[in-house]
Amino acid sequence: MTGNGNQYAGNPFSAVAVAITTDAVAHHPMIETSAVRKAEQELRQYLASTPLAGAGNVIAVSGDHGTGKTYLGVRLVQVTHAESPSASAMYLDVASDQFTGLYRRFIANLGREGIRARVNDFYADVVADSLSTGTTVDIAALVRNREIEPDDVVGGYQMMESALLRQVTQDLKDELRSITDNQAYATALALLLRPGFDDVVWDWFNGSAPHAALVERGVTHRIDDEVAALDALGVFALLHGRKGRPFVLVVDEIDKVLTGRDIATPVNKALQRLLQVFQAAGSFLVLSGLPEFRRELEPDVAQRIGTVIPMPPLLASQVSVFADLAQRRESDLPYVEFPHAAVERMVKLVNGNPRQIINLCHALYRTAVEQRRAAVDTLMVEEAMRDRSGYVTTGEVTAAIRDLLVRENISYSTDQYVGNRDSFVDFWIEAGPDSGFAVLVAESVFTGDVDDLVIRSRAVRSARETVEVVLVVANVLDADAAQQLTAHVLDKPVRYDPRSFTEDFQPLLRSLRQRYTGSPLDAIREWLVRIDLANATTRQMMEKLDRDVSRLSEETSNELTTLRERTNVVNLVRSTFPDDPAGQPFPESVAEVFHDALAGLDRLGYPDTLFDRVLGRAEDASEHYRRVTQMLNRLATKGVYEAAGTVSMLRRWIISFSNAAASWYATDGPAARRPGKARSRLDALCRTYERVAETMPLSQIAPLVQLVAEGEADPIPKQLSMQLVHQQVTEFTEQYRTLGGKVREMVLAELSAP
Repeated sequence: MTGNGNQYAGNPFSAVAVAITTDAVAHHPMIETSAVRKAEQELRQYLASTPLAGAGNVIAVSGDHGTGKTYLGVRLVQVTHAESPSASAMYLDVASDQFTGLYRRFIANLGREGIRARVNDFYADVVADSLSTGTTVDIAALVRNREIEPDDVVGGYQMMESALLRQVTQDLKDELRSITDNQAYATALALLLRPGFDDVVWDWFNGSAPHAALVERGVTHRIDDEVAALDALGVFALLHGRKGRPFVLVVDEIDKVLTGRDIATPVNKALQRLLQVFQAAGSFLVLSGLPEFRRELEPDVAQRIGTVIPMPPLLASQVSVFADLAQRRESDLPYVEFPHAAVERMVKLVNGNPRQIINLCHALYRTAVEQRRAAVDTLMVEEAMRDRSGYVTTGEVTAAIRDLLVRENISYSTDQYVGNRDSFVDFWIEAGPDSGFAVLVAESVFTGDVDDLVIRSRAVRSARETVEVVLVVANVLDADAAQQLTAHVLDKPVRYDPRSFTEDFQPLLRSLRQRYTGSPLDAIREWLVRIDLANATTRQMMEKLDRDVSRLSEETSNELTTLRERTNVVNLVRSTFPDDPAGQPFPESVAEVFHDALAGLDRLGYPDTLFDRVLGRAEDASEHYRRVTQMLNRLATKGVYEAAGTVSMLRRWIISFSNAAASWYATDGPAARRPGKARSRLDALCRTYERVAETMPLSQIAPLVQLVAEGEADPIPKQLSMQLVHQQVTEFTEQYRTLGGKVREMVLAELSAP
């Protein structure tokens, strides 16, 4: 392994492992699974079909979060675009829980000119039919094949344009009759060929009420409900599938629109018609989502799906190949070996989930380079699993358990020894004269933790005649360790999942409650204690509210100052090269990404408000001196000054990146719509930022974050304070390190927009 001391120079593995939905995915190392092979096989068979009319296909891709569904969908679009000649393909991710939202994203991706081009196909056929006899036969063939535009021929041969357009309308009605009896679509589409109707037709396609010019031609309804949206989707799918042209549509996260609600019968019927249209028009539709979306489909709809492709867990051999390929594509970075034993451990601990594996590879590679290791090992894997960002703390788990105990009206005590020194329990519930129920909470459990947990379990059991023990694991629960522990606890250990913990743990508590033998007097005493605790909590909340209100006016002033600073940065990138008439205005959506990054940094560690409160108050000298002394003592806390320097550098890097991105966009933006030197310069810029982001010691800003978070308020318990700080730092770390990839994706999306 090559290295440069303890310097950290970058990472060939993604920090967040979320698929990028632009052409950049073609350059990412690919993990070829059985699902990838099957999906590509289905697609290539479809693309090779001649003719395509009636040979369409609908497939379903099914898998949990992080299993690679999005990557597979984007990959299919890339394969289609790589065909010679290039075929039409589109990727859509569902952003709402209604089919109307899906339709609007679809129509936006098609664009006004894309729809007009398909209508022009009808016009070309009509013009060619009119020229198909006599001396104009050769001209007709050129028009039909779109080698000559029909408008050029109509004027040159003095053809009657109005009659031709009436025929186009009729042909559209005949073509669309197979999916809808509503002739408004044909009328509106034909009007795109007439000057002056573009805006009113486009507005109607996007759900607006029909303009008077459309109403007088019979277009009276709106495309503003799910049935109309599905029918309109079918109309445009049919237009794209004419003349044997392949059309591939990938709809990702379809579960958002199918699950969690009751779908009315008319909507189900419209969905069934849509799938029929894709098959009949010779198009290829991919529905991708969580496994439960298929259970929500009506039988008549489900039977239209030809193939179901489940996303399998990754195998150790596949991960080994991926780790090697990812590093060899970054040959300027140090190479770290991923031995088979370590890879097998990774795969087993995350059940082969691709996203979690890539996250692990990122963390392990970083650790290996920083510690100058040539290879990772199984101990490093387990440590990385313990430390992975986004994992819950034991404090969150104990809070959830406490909430359930209160909800079930069960008395309990916490953090105590029920017997000898090994008998520590997180929760203890007396269930009788010599019996009880113990809850142990662990952050993560691997095979190396089993012996200690068994000793604790036995010590707790020996403390009473009858004791039941349950283990709750906050994060990683190794399957081998769980099997070994089952013989020593009440049941198999409970893995904490915020979405299902109540359902998993509540039955145990209710079973215990049925055996609870406390007297009525005990219940009254417990009730009075609860009232007293509630009153104390209310008093504390009122005191805190009073302090917060007293600071509101001065905080508002400081926040306005901060807002002006961030606005200046956004204005800076928006106004790059204002005097250059050829320069391109920087996209507002991308500028907002930089704005959000700076705003996140300000919320995290912006100490100005603390200083202003101390030095800007008009008060007597003794009180002023006390506040200054208090602030200086807090600033002297270990790591605060280092954190302030790091925050300053973070801000400088974000501003420099925004300036560089705006400069590139003004000079190279238009040329980057296609792969080439301009896009390569954007890639190099974003990758340089990512290298910088990886080297920044973001964990060092925690002391300043804690100082700013506490302000001058009464200190909160240290454990809770550090949990909040860790969560905030983790969230900002993800935002900061993924800024380069996000900017690249959004810039390319803006450039590719119609």
